[in-house]
Amino acid sequence: MHTSFPSDIHDGLFRTRLAGLGATTTSTFARLRHDTLPAAPADPFAPSAGLYGCRVPVSDNPAEGHWEMMSLNDDAYLVISECHYLRARTEIVPPEDFVEFHFYLKGPAHVSIPEAGDVHIDGPTLTIVQQGSVCCQVSCKPGVWRAVSLYVRRRRFERFLTASLGPDHPLHARLHPIGSAHLSYLHLPVGADALHAVEKLMGNPYTGHRRLMYAEAKVCEILCAGLDQWEAFADAHTSEHVFSGRDLRLIEKARDILLADMSHMPTIPTLARAVGTNTSKLKRGFKFMYGQTVFKLGQTRRMEHALDLLMDSRMSVSEVATAVGYQHQTSFTASFRDHFGFAPRDARRMRQAQLVVLPSREDNAPP
Repeated sequence: MHTSFPSDIHDGLFRTRLAGLGATTTSTFARLRHDTLPAAPADPFAPSAGLYGCRVPVSDNPAEGHWEMMSLNDDAYLVISECHYLRARTEIVPPEDFVEFHFYLKGPAHVSIPEAGDVHIDGPTLTIVQQGSVCCQVSCKPGVWRAVSLYVRRRRFERFLTASLGPDHPLHARLHPIGSAHLSYLHLPVGADALHAVEKLMGNPYTGHRRLMYAEAKVCEILCAGLDQWEAFADAHTSEHVFSGRDLRLIEKARDILLADMSHMPTIPTLARAVGTNTSKLKRGFKFMYGQTVFKLGQTRRMEHALDLLMDSRMSVSEVATAVGYQHQTSFTASFRDHFGFAPRDARRMRQAQLVVLPSREDNAPP
């Protein structure tokens, strides 16, 4: 590989690999451009067309795969991840003035907002991000990770939006409310058109300059498909999430309150008042950060706590029901059976069966 990389950075993603801890996407591509001059034959480079790119190995171990990185006139950046991480990788992502389209095809990740919590992402999904000035941290577990990420300068995206949908389209209003202390995440399923274009992009059959030109064409295609999906979901209030750092801390606090007392399940309005937010933002925030509704998260943790009590204590089923907030044992039994597929008494019998010590052959042997 022509491009040189830092040899002392092992656990980050492409920004850390190329430009060091805390590097921006822009500075990472600037480093890429500097290191690919003059370009090796394997590194497509077409400065006269405003295009350049490079395949960046994840590590010195070829089994971990690579990131393919391309710049389109320095106002749109493309990162194609074909990786198999052998260990967890974490990277700080500083805020920049991008509208980001992330097509996650395979592999879970967590996006952490300092002092707020984690957003869980699993493919296949399309995530549209506007980061404001909120710094994030991306973490990937060991395993396969396939994704296409497109970072478009806001000015370029606004021109594209105007040319595509007109200057007065409601999506323009979605760009401007993102203040300096806010971030916006929009989670959507990957539509068939977008998925087809992304797979074609990842299977780019060309080399050299033609590889860049093909990628540029496919980027236009996936951007159009992403815009179509964004437009289709623009009016769905449960799909788009705009939160400040304070909002996210309040949602985390609400979760702590919810789980602090398993014997009491607060209502959503009560929980919202307790942390100083409204019910709509609380419900959207739970779905955004934890992938579950308030009720589902509370119910899941209560059932898990009930199972622990049944397996590890001498409490009766009725006492366990009260301990996890049920007034009637029959309601608790029905909920427990729905969640685990067996009754509370069966859980206790399974525990008792585990504690039975069978006599050895020597103990059974005749004197």
